Amino acid sequence: MNYYSPAAQERAKDAAYDAIEKVLTGMFEPLSRQAIGERWNQAVEAMAKHLEAQDNGKE
Repeated sequence: MNYYSPAAQERAKDAAYDAIEKVLTGMFEPLSRQAIGERWNQAVEAMAKHLEAQDNGKE
């Protein structure tokens, strides 16, 4: 069941897109493995929240 308001859904989507963009831009920056892993984990968590916000209870 989706308990997120439309505004919260939009914020979750924006956070997910921002986190993924940060990962992708990090591919062109000299970052440590730890920094890349941290950015990746943030992107995965943000995408999970985005998908949870979109969940309407149907498969």
